Amino acid sequence: MIVRVATYHALQGKDVEKWMETSASELRGVKGVRRVEFFRNQSDPSQFGAIMQFRNKADLDNYKEGQTGPYQRLVRSVRETWSDNSKPVIEQIYEILDI
Repeated sequence: MIVRVATYHALQGKDVEKWMETSASELRGVKGVRRVEFFRNQSDPSQFGAIMQFRNKADLDNYKEGQTGPYQRLVRSVRETWSDNSKPVIEQIYEILDI
Protein backbone atom coordinates (compact mmCIF):
# COMPACT_ATOMS: atom_id res chain seq x y z
CA MET A 1 0.00 0.00 0.00
CA ILE A 2 1.15 3.55 -0.78
CA VAL A 3 0.33 6.56 1.41
CA ARG A 4 0.53 10.11 0.06
CA VAL A 5 0.56 13.00 2.54
CA ALA A 6 0.24 16.50 1.10
CA THR A 7 0.18 19.70 3.18
CA TYR A 8 -0.32 23.34 2.28
CA HIS A 9 -1.17 26.64 3.93
CA ALA A 10 -4.52 28.25 3.28
CA LEU A 11 -5.08 31.89 2.49
CA GLN A 12 -6.56 33.81 5.38
CA GLY A 13 -10.36 34.04 5.24
CA LYS A 14 -10.84 31.09 2.88
CA ASP A 15 -13.25 28.30 3.81
CA VAL A 16 -10.89 25.41 3.11
CA GLU A 17 -13.02 22.93 5.01
CA LYS A 18 -15.92 23.63 2.64
CA TRP A 19 -13.60 22.97 -0.32
CA MET A 20 -12.52 19.70 1.31
CA GLU A 21 -16.15 18.65 1.76
CA THR A 22 -16.94 19.26 -1.90
CA SER A 23 -13.73 17.58 -3.12
CA ALA A 24 -13.91 14.52 -0.87
CA SER A 25 -16.43 12.54 -2.89
CA GLU A 26 -14.57 13.21 -6.14
CA LEU A 27 -11.28 12.04 -4.64
CA ARG A 28 -12.84 8.99 -3.03
CA GLY A 29 -14.30 8.00 -6.40
CA VAL A 30 -10.97 7.93 -8.23
CA LYS A 31 -9.95 4.45 -9.37
CA GLY A 32 -7.16 3.08 -7.17
CA VAL A 33 -7.80 5.45 -4.24
CA ARG A 34 -8.51 3.33 -1.17
CA ARG A 35 -9.00 6.11 1.38
CA VAL A 36 -8.82 9.89 1.72
CA GLU A 37 -8.70 11.84 4.97
CA PHE A 38 -8.29 15.59 5.41
CA PHE A 39 -6.67 17.32 8.37
CA ARG A 40 -5.74 20.67 9.90
CA ASN A 41 -2.57 21.25 11.91
CA GLN A 42 -3.39 21.81 15.60
CA SER A 43 -0.41 24.12 16.17
CA ASP A 44 -0.84 26.07 12.90
CA PRO A 45 -4.52 26.32 11.91
CA SER A 46 -3.61 27.76 8.49
CA GLN A 47 -1.98 24.45 7.51
CA PHE A 48 -4.24 21.81 5.98
CA GLY A 49 -3.59 18.56 4.20
CA ALA A 50 -4.76 15.23 2.93
CA ILE A 51 -3.73 11.65 3.56
CA MET A 52 -4.49 9.38 0.64
CA GLN A 53 -4.04 5.62 0.44
CA PHE A 54 -3.49 3.80 -2.86
CA ARG A 55 -3.27 0.08 -3.55
CA ASN A 56 0.14 0.47 -5.19
CA LYS A 57 2.52 2.95 -6.83
CA ALA A 58 0.93 2.41 -10.25
CA ASP A 59 -2.43 3.62 -8.89
CA LEU A 60 -0.79 6.74 -7.45
CA ASP A 61 1.00 7.39 -10.74
CA ASN A 62 -2.23 6.94 -12.73
CA TYR A 63 -4.01 9.36 -10.40
CA LYS A 64 -1.32 12.03 -10.80
CA GLU A 65 -0.56 11.63 -14.52
CA GLY A 66 -3.96 12.45 -16.00
CA GLN A 67 -3.73 15.91 -17.59
CA THR A 68 -7.44 16.63 -17.19
CA GLY A 69 -8.36 14.30 -14.35
CA PRO A 70 -9.29 14.98 -10.74
CA TYR A 71 -5.69 15.50 -9.62
CA GLN A 72 -5.04 18.31 -12.09
CA ARG A 73 -8.39 20.01 -11.36
CA LEU A 74 -7.88 19.81 -7.60
CA VAL A 75 -4.28 21.04 -7.71
CA ARG A 76 -5.31 23.95 -9.92
CA SER A 77 -8.19 24.79 -7.58
CA VAL A 78 -5.95 24.73 -4.50
CA ARG A 79 -3.21 26.83 -6.13
CA GLU A 80 -5.54 29.41 -7.67
CA THR A 81 -8.09 29.78 -4.88
CA TRP A 82 -7.16 28.38 -1.47
CA SER A 83 -3.41 28.04 -1.05
CA ASP A 84 -0.99 30.63 0.26
CA ASN A 85 1.56 30.22 -2.54
CA SER A 86 4.23 32.08 -0.58
CA LYS A 87 4.52 28.97 1.63
CA PRO A 88 5.57 25.50 0.48
CA VAL A 89 3.28 22.68 -0.54
CA ILE A 90 4.82 19.49 0.78
CA GLU A 91 4.13 16.06 -0.66
CA GLN A 92 5.50 12.90 0.92
CA ILE A 93 5.02 9.37 -0.38
CA TYR A 94 5.32 6.33 1.90
CA GLU A 95 5.13 2.61 1.30
CA ILE A 96 3.45 0.57 4.01
CA LEU A 97 5.72 -2.39 4.73
CA ASP A 98 4.39 -5.91 5.30
CA ILE A 99 6.40 -6.59 8.44
